[in-house]
Amino acid sequence: MGIINSIFTKLQNNHEANNQPNPQPPDPQTTPSAPLAKASHTNLPPANPAGAMQRYQALESQLNGSQVLQAKPIAQPLAEVRKFGKRLMWTGILIGIPAGILYVVNLPYPVIRQPIAKFAPLLLLPSNMSMEENFKRGQATIEESRQLIESPTSIEDLDRGSLKLKEGKAALDAIPAWYVADWADYSRGYYGGWGYDWRFSPAGLQAARVKAGQLEAKVFQEKNAQTALIDAERELAIAKAKFQEAKQPVDKKIAVQNWQGAIDRLGQIPAQTMAGRKAQQLVTTASRDLQDLGGLAAGNVKVLALVSGAEEFAKKAAEAGRNPPHSSDRWQETAQMWQQAIDRLEDIPANDLQGYAEAQKKLAEYRNNLSEVKVRLKYEQEAVQALESANRNLANLWASLPKDGKDLNRNQAIAGFLTIKNDLDKVKNGTTVYLKAQETKMQVEQQLKLLQSGK
Repeated sequence: MGIINSIFTKLQNNHEANNQPNPQPPDPQTTPSAPLAKASHTNLPPANPAGAMQRYQALESQLNGSQVLQAKPIAQPLAEVRKFGKRLMWTGILIGIPAGILYVVNLPYPVIRQPIAKFAPLLLLPSNMSMEENFKRGQATIEESRQLIESPTSIEDLDRGSLKLKEGKAALDAIPAWYVADWADYSRGYYGGWGYDWRFSPAGLQAARVKAGQLEAKVFQEKNAQTALIDAERELAIAKAKFQEAKQPVDKKIAVQNWQGAIDRLGQIPAQTMAGRKAQQLVTTASRDLQDLGGLAAGNVKVLALVSGAEEFAKKAAEAGRNPPHSSDRWQETAQMWQQAIDRLEDIPANDLQGYAEAQKKLAEYRNNLSEVKVRLKYEQEAVQALESANRNLANLWASLPKDGKDLNRNQAIAGFLTIKNDLDKVKNGTTVYLKAQETKMQVEQQLKLLQSGK
């Protein structure tokens, strides 16, 4: 740069000298007049015109001589530029040829590298340094990802660990397989001979890749566990909401079952994962909440089962008692189902406040229904017995009456028919034999009218 600056400085000075205007020679006719005029005022002796002409000629010769001297160095900077260009060209050649040779011998081709590794391993230093740098970066990045993946505190740690793991694997994958296979030949010149020990080794690379694979499996497990945790949390939240909205015990039972199912799924998440550790905490809190609700609501599946069973028996009993009249067997079966529903509600302990209160409400309803069924059963049984007694007495009475009306004991016959009529009056409406009893009663009343009229 100093040479170039000096060249440009000289060229600039020459250019300014060439462009400088030439001084005009003084007019011999006008120049002497000034000294003469001045002399007239200063009382000096008059100027010599010949001396002024000589001074003018001397000044003109000096100016012409300087122009001739300054015009000669113009060709000197061009020579220096050519000299600088030659130096630059040779410098490029001297640097480019070795660089090209290094580039060729460091190409990733074993045919080229193996002979160089045996006789001039130092030439492979650039590519070996690149492999070494990839190995170091891969090891450092995988170690960082290991700390983030094996001891995460949040899902962000897992995401960053997964990203670092990908970067580390990319650095390790940049080391070609043939380089690992031929590392013993390539590194022969560096161990002992050159006194330099590389951190890279095939065993270290294999260990790093194995660790990367283990971390990938760990990330896969963590992501699956995180997905399972999110699903279980959503199911748990839905079950809680359904339970709060449920009005009937059956709906509450279903909500509690879903609640317990979500807790079971939380317990299935591997405990060694971050999601598993969080799931264990949720299992504890969700189970405690389920127990704290108590009674019919939750925490007592037995109570819910008893209530559900009671409702099922009550439903069947109500269906069996529809559209009366029914036979005694049907009413007896209906009464048994109501009794089974009542028995299940009575098994709910009094210390289960919510479940016990709900059971007492249903017990009042079920016991009332059972009482009605028992009354109908009693009426049916009495009606059947009364009709059977009336039919039996009527048959005996007809058998006891004489064939000849002259021997008939009217009072005894009237008493017999009245007894039969009283039995038929015991048959209640709404029983299966009521219509049959009414037909028989009409026949008995007709006979009474005949006997009482004396015909």
